[in-house]
Amino acid sequence: MKNYVEKHDKLLRHLQMTIETATPDYARVTMPLTENHKNGMGCAHGGAIFSLADVAFGAAANAGKDMGVVSLSTTIEFLRPGTCGPLAAESYVVRKGQRIQSFTVKVFDGTGELIAQCMASGYQTDILLPD
Repeated sequence: MKNYVEKHDKLLRHLQMTIETATPDYARVTMPLTENHKNGMGCAHGGAIFSLADVAFGAAANAGKDMGVVSLSTTIEFLRPGTCGPLAAESYVVRKGQRIQSFTVKVFDGTGELIAQCMASGYQTDILLPD
């Protein structure tokens, strides 16, 4: 399925993320947990976790679309430290309105433990996505 995020998102490549699955209702994105993804305590950096969740949201929200969806609001709750990789984020659609879409995103560490969860909403723009 056509996915703008996979083709054009530079942060995805910089953080070595992989979009494993992306449909308009669900996405799964993984990211290794290297030294560059960790904080000073040796755990997954909150910014890296948030970025992974945001990319999973964006992959699902933009899957198969001609017009782009951008983040409107995201709240995240960090539940436990991510100590082993790879990390995986799964994004599920909660509601799709004409302009506003809502997703739940769950982030897991390499053992399958839930380390973060968030609610993300997006706005359907009139901006045509490039091929």
